[in-house]
Amino acid sequence: MTLEVNDVCILKSDNLRDNRQSKLSQESKEEAYVRTPVIRYSIPAVDSPQRESSTFRSVSASILASILRDRSRCLQLIIFDCRYPFEYFGGHIKGAINIYSLDELETYLFDELGVKSTMVGLLPIFYCEYSQVRGPAMARRLRKIDTHRNNHRALDFPEIYLLDKGYVNFWTELGNRDLCDPRYYVSMHARPYKHALRQYTQHHRSKSSANGHKKNQMRVFSANSFWKRIKRYKRRRRRRREHDWIFEKKKS
Repeated sequence: MTLEVNDVCILKSDNLRDNRQSKLSQESKEEAYVRTPVIRYSIPAVDSPQRESSTFRSVSASILASILRDRSRCLQLIIFDCRYPFEYFGGHIKGAINIYSLDELETYLFDELGVKSTMVGLLPIFYCEYSQVRGPAMARRLRKIDTHRNNHRALDFPEIYLLDKGYVNFWTELGNRDLCDPRYYVSMHARPYKHALRQYTQHHRSKSSANGHKKNQMRVFSANSFWKRIKRYKRRRRRRREHDWIFEKKKS
């Protein structure tokens, strides 16, 4: 069987293309290996976390509590409470910083030159009510910001942690109540704050879908306003119970 000149050229071009593709694939694998840093975590992980992710490691409430109590450890933590302000003021882990906006996270940790000097070497731990949606989303956002700023090279925050099962589980363990400030827990769907919850969710929707329009005016919550609202809610409940008791007494 004889091959013509054109056939030989075609075979050579095919071989060159295959060699080039294999070389490119090998280079891409090597580049991906270099860009994927080997992260050595300082805090032990949960055996069966509720949220599996390569971005962060889940830690248990007991481990976090032991770290917060043991001052001899050299770990420098920065804890982010990703819940809404009315949840945060209702009870949070001592020292936690309330950041519920994805955009606010970048401005808090970074400036124009890079990571802020006060944030260097800190281990971020995120949590929300159950650490199922808001906490993991904030952790993934930090990894995205970090890789983008460093062009997929060395990370400023290689270790990212998530409090497994959230603040609910941390607060439920009675031995951890002394690490909560105040020693209270407010659900995201608490009745006194149903209007505030609607306001925050509508704000997020309008912010993501209507760029350039006038921003919604968000109400700023403080610890004093939180407890005032709780007291008003308890007074209304007490009056309602008294009214029901008087009504039942008249019927009888």
